[in-house]
Formats: sequence, C-alpha cells, structure tokens
Amino acid sequence: MPTWPVFRRGQVSKPAGSLDAYVGQTSELPEFRHAPSKTAVVKRLRNRLVPDDKDLWKAEPEAKVRAMTHFDRGYLATEDVARYTYTLVSAYVDCMRDKCLNNPRYRRYFYSFQEAVQGRGPIPSRENLDTLTGVNFVITGCSQSGRTAYIQRLRNIFGAPFRVVSPALPDIKLVWYFPIVVLQWPSCGTLKGLLEQIRDKFVSEIKDPASLTAVFRKMRGKSAESAIIAASVLLNVGLFVIDGANAQSLKGHVRDILKYLCRLQGHTNIPLLLSCTDVFMAGAKQLDSDVDAVLRGRIFAFPAMAVPPDNIEAILCGRSLHEVTADDLDKLDFWYQFNLWFWKAGLLSPQLEMPHHLPRWTFDVCHGRVGWLAAGFRALHEHLAWEPELLRNAGPKQALVAGIFETQLRTCGPARIAIKAYGVDPSSISRSAVKQYLDHLPFGAGSILAARSTGPLLGAGHV
Repeated sequence: MPTWPVFRRGQVSKPAGSLDAYVGQTSELPEFRHAPSKTAVVKRLRNRLVPDDKDLWKAEPEAKVRAMTHFDRGYLATEDVARYTYTLVSAYVDCMRDKCLNNPRYRRYFYSFQEAVQGRGPIPSRENLDTLTGVNFVITGCSQSGRTAYIQRLRNIFGAPFRVVSPALPDIKLVWYFPIVVLQWPSCGTLKGLLEQIRDKFVSEIKDPASLTAVFRKMRGKSAESAIIAASVLLNVGLFVIDGANAQSLKGHVRDILKYLCRLQGHTNIPLLLSCTDVFMAGAKQLDSDVDAVLRGRIFAFPAMAVPPDNIEAILCGRSLHEVTADDLDKLDFWYQFNLWFWKAGLLSPQLEMPHHLPRWTFDVCHGRVGWLAAGFRALHEHLAWEPELLRNAGPKQALVAGIFETQLRTCGPARIAIKAYGVDPSSISRSAVKQYLDHLPFGAGSILAARSTGPLLGAGHV
C-alpha cells in the first residue's frame, strides 16, 4: 500500500533486526502526485483514543487500561484544522513534485549543492531554480491548546525518512528523502543550538553517513549554516517544523534564528511550519522586516475554547445523545463536542450516555485547554475501569469528575489559578504572575496583559 502523501513503489524488505531494516528502502524514486482530497486529510488526521474493539467496553479492567496505552495519540480534527492541513499538504506535494531528479533543471541545482559541499562553488541562490514554490505556515495559541498534538499528527501523516537505492539514474546511486523534520525551539536560545539539533536529526536517521561525509563534517563550526542548507537539499527535506517557541524564548537570539530560517527557505523553498505562543508572536513581530518572511506565513490560531452553554437540554430538545442528528451536534460548541468524543472513546457501553453537564464540570478545571482535557479524561477512564460501579445511576457525579481532574492536573494548579483569576478580574493578576504564566493567559492588543508584559519582558535579551 502506498505511504500517503508520498507514493512509493518497489519497496525492499530487509531482514528483521538488521540495521538496514531500520530505514524504509525502495528501489524506485517516489511519486508525488496531486494533493489528496480534504476527506483523505481528515481521515489521516483523526486518530482513535483506543483500538476499535466493539467488545472493549465490557472487557476486564486490565484490558481497558492496556487499551489506553496510546490514549494520548488520539486526535479529533475540526473543520478549520482540516482545511488548514489541506493547504499545508498541497504546498508540500507541490514542492516535492518540483524536486524531481528526472528534471534536468533540478538535477543541475542538486549537483550544484554537492559542489558547494565539496568547496567547489557557492551555495546556489533561489533564482537559479524558479520552479520551487515553498511557503511558510504559522500556528499560534496559548499553552495546552493543542499545537503539539497537531504536529504529532503531521509526523504520522508524512512518515519517517526513507532512502532510494539504485534509482533509474546512472549517476546517482543513493537518494534520501526526509518528508518531515520536527525540531524544538532551542532551549539555549541560540542559532548554534538549532543547527546542532538539525544535524543530530539527520545523523540519527542516516546512521551511516558515509556517502555524505563532507556534509556532516561541515555541519559544525563556521561552515555549519551553509552545510545545513546543502544537506536539506541533498536529503530532500519536505517540511521543516519548529515547535515550542514561547515567552521565555524571547530572551534568546530570536532575530538570529528567524533570519537563518528565512535564509534556509530562500535557498531551498522548503515549506516551514513555526509553532509558537501568542506572546512569542507578538514579541517577534517587533523585530526588523528581514524576518517577516517567516512570521507572515499562513497563520492558524489554536485558541482556548469557550465555556459551554448551560441550556444543553434546550439545544437537544429533550432528546438523548443517541437520538440527536449530526446537525444537532453542530449546534453544540467545540468544548462539548470534544468532551463527547473523549467520553465515547470506546471504553464505555454505547448505551451509557454522557452526563449533559459534564462539559461544564471539566471546563471549571481545564478552562478550555484541550491538552488538560485529554489528561483528565484519561485519568477518568482509568478510574472508571477499576470502579465500574460508579457508572450506575446516570453515570459519575460532578464531585467525582472534578476530583479526578483536579488530582491529575495538580502540577498545573498555579497556572489554572492564574487563568481563573484573570477571567474574573484581569487587573488582579500581579506582574510576577503575568511573567510566569504569560503563555497560558489571553494575549491580544488592548488587553491589560499586553500593557503589562511589553517592555522589559518582550524587549529582553537579544530579541
């Protein structure tokens, strides 16, 4: 079966346990066809919380707990997320279609990078290859809003690196493809830290970089920046993702990192996805225009979800959730729909209806953060697996649900207190609390947080 969205033929099987088996290998160059339909994108994005086993709900507690091993990998894609992902996948496929070694113009471009690595020429400029169409993407939002979970789904969509051995090209015996490279904003806050991370990603996958020895040798020291650019082309990187940029990151060398990312894409046109908090975006926008290419990409916000309505019974017109239609569910807010999805994971009887006010109970603890909601529901399902008698008489009560969620999210208590206090009276938040939990709090033009946090915080360090 083809690996979506990269279509490969002639895959080669290697002995189990061998080093070669670690890397997917094929004997033919991949085919990058037109982007799939949005329906296919949604199918790939969404992922079950537990295995699809119709008898799981009546299984023993041990079986239910084992089924939740990959609970955190579950993902529910909204319509807006599906549309955004379709645009991203389309850009990726379009870019990779142009990176075809059967194209004489690209072959010349490809070889010019090999010559640059060998010290026999400069890094080619973007104008030397006008067929690439890479674009930038940006996702923003407060902490625990689902950005990292989304990136994890992208990793699964694009798949692991693979190599093509003995393609139908007499002068190229081995070609690597890295469909996606996911990086973290360097904790040290320096460009050197980012470059080291990229190098480690490449080396850890290739294992035996004998055919690219010159590239890896040059990825440290004065030639590191150019060598990373050359390796990104030679290894056919399809998408760069940088996650984890937050308020603390603004104290580092933000300008240097963003300028390099602009240079990287300027030479390669590889699509770039930057994931950051709203505070980081606000601070980065204060920089010079020479970093705008990264920040002005196609932006998608993952906001904290709004409080669910109180009139659930009126919306459902007195019917149970088993009787409502898809149109009825569309009238419910996202928080209610996510709660319903977590409740119907497949661990409880299909006839056991979710308490109508459970979304209000979870919102009081999670404050609209879907990351906290996922952690709380996992703890709730584990508790109900061991004590199924709590499901009797219309299901678990508010005190039980709130207690389980509070216990699970105890380490996040100070941040949740700050969020709650801000919702009641923004002026009650101290400056120290703003600095400590800024990534968790609403941030926008005209808010008291914007007024309090600009200045020393956003202007600190080497921004």
